[in-house]
Amino acid sequence: MTVNVSESLFEQILEYLRARTAASDRVAQNLLKTLEKMTSSSSSIDSATKSNGDRIEDLAPQFGQKLFEAWKELADLQVGENYWSYPVMFEDLAETMEISVDLFVQYLANVQIGSLQLIQGRGYNYQVNGNAAASLTFHSAPTLKKAAIPHLADKKQGMGIDNKPLGKTFKVGDRVAVNANRQQYANHKGVVEQVISVSCRVKLDNGWTAFLPNHCLDRI
Repeated sequence: MTVNVSESLFEQILEYLRARTAASDRVAQNLLKTLEKMTSSSSSIDSATKSNGDRIEDLAPQFGQKLFEAWKELADLQVGENYWSYPVMFEDLAETMEISVDLFVQYLANVQIGSLQLIQGRGYNYQVNGNAAASLTFHSAPTLKKAAIPHLADKKQGMGIDNKPLGKTFKVGDRVAVNANRQQYANHKGVVEQVISVSCRVKLDNGWTAFLPNHCLDRI
């Protein structure tokens, strides 16, 4: 059972128990220790909650920037310098940004980011402004209306003037082979399942699914 008492009454109880403890009352001493431990734990929880709340509030105006940095880091780890258009799962992004995936989706719904694409997954999808999605990608350096993105000195891989894709293009259903530009999958063959700007999702003949930039593919 939980009983609510005023702060002043609680302080009076503590003072009484301290006085009884000074008079060698062991029952009072044990009760005092228990109450002090509880109040100390409660203060720690309140402090941690406030600290976490402050951190979340601090993240809000920088969410767009932090999102792009997290996506770029994870995409670069997966595919190297040709990271444009590589999809990254919401759960992985939220973990990297050190927030819950529910809070991540909430923030995502409140920013407008140019060149960002939400991608629907085959399993569970989150709802973002009425759209079902499980991952996202950037096709080029992003522009934001509600959060600032730092100037990028990075060369935009596979992009030309006005962010227009250069080189090869493919469509869903094309039969392709992976060339030497992607050693991990070189000489593997498969079928294009999805076209994502300058990259494709390819279902390889060995059963794997790979996200590959267009310059790593040859039509056969």
